[in-house]
Amino acid sequence: MQPYSQTKQLSHYILRVPKDEAYFVYFTLESSEGMAFYSTLDESLKREYRDIDVKMTPEWEDAFEQTLGRLQEFGRVDILLKETIQDS
Repeated sequence: MQPYSQTKQLSHYILRVPKDEAYFVYFTLESSEGMAFYSTLDESLKREYRDIDVKMTPEWEDAFEQTLGRLQEFGRVDILLKETIQDS
């Protein structure tokens, strides 16, 4: 894995979580300050789930994957998308 400073690439995920469990995912991401940037996709706001767009530098992907694994032990967290993108 090459660092962000060389590639200008980001790891990009879209996660789907039940609406009533989303608070725990948000809390976990927020408490892991600096690991990732995230936002809720507007299309999911009136649904029974939340789609969360998450982006991070490659250096944080292993830590994020570990955190994601722990979140999946406590509730349903589906990975809808996992890709590498070019930072704009």
